[in-house]
Amino acid sequence: MKLLLALIFILMYMECQGHRSHRCKDPSEEHMRTKLLRLAPDALIYTSPDVVADIKMKKCPSSINVSSELMQDRSISPWSYRINEDLNRYPQRIVEAYCLCKGCVLSKTNSMVSVPFYKEVPVLYKSSKCKKSRFIYKLRHIRIAQFCICRFP
Repeated sequence: MKLLLALIFILMYMECQGHRSHRCKDPSEEHMRTKLLRLAPDALIYTSPDVVADIKMKKCPSSINVSSELMQDRSISPWSYRINEDLNRYPQRIVEAYCLCKGCVLSKTNSMVSVPFYKEVPVLYKSSKCKKSRFIYKLRHIRIAQFCICRFP
């Protein structure tokens, strides 16, 4: 009998915990944007219109595309963009650069390598805690590749 009562108590507790987490919701987009800009005024939430993520990964070009309007195509260390997605972060989707070549396009030897240039960017990460029926988000900084450069190994 005691075992049965203990089991019922445990099941009721688990049910109660489940309902508590369902009541907690994500804050609105506007609230998240305001909070991020308040905590990190220099945060770049929006990307420029010419930064578009690839649908398919691009390959290393054999030469520089000098007629392109895009800087990443005219570089000796060309790059493109992909989406860095994390559903527990705001913003959930961040455009991130990736290098198209191992080496540098104009280098006749393998004396130089193409590497990403990283920048620390502020983001908000969801915690498991809830306040006023909303998840609490905490400020963190993550490294995001901005573009690629050529350098000696």
